[in-house]
Amino acid sequence: MKSIKTWQWLGFAGLLPFIILSVLAFNHSLLAPEHTMLGFVSYSAVILSFVAGTLWGKAVILTLDDNIAKLLIISNIIALACWIALLTPFALSALILLASGYLYLLYIEFKAKQLSTTTSYLTLRIILTSAAVVCHIIVMLSLFSV
Repeated sequence: MKSIKTWQWLGFAGLLPFIILSVLAFNHSLLAPEHTMLGFVSYSAVILSFVAGTLWGKAVILTLDDNIAKLLIISNIIALACWIALLTPFALSALILLASGYLYLLYIEFKAKQLSTTTSYLTLRIILTSAAVVCHIIVMLSLFSV
């Protein structure tokens, strides 16, 4: 049996706030809706910025050709988008921006062959990104529930 690596269980543990806040988005007995939304959007922005920042770690060990420089710029653009999501007064806009950021980052990681990521890492990223985006959709739906 293959043991789970630290980076894998940390990735799965990182889903817990997404899942808990998604459930709380429909149950207002523990947190007010605005606190749940603030918690979800801010946690999502932090995590997306962190994952985008991993592009830096990967890129700096590679030869800095034009494609690697593009990865660094993309990483910064995603971090700025997270900041904009935190500033927007419209929760739906913030959620759409953040969910799109997760999907775009996954696309970039698949497209950038220079990153030489392992199959197990890409599989984990697909699972984590899918779960995070589903949680974003659930929270979006909670905005329309009465």
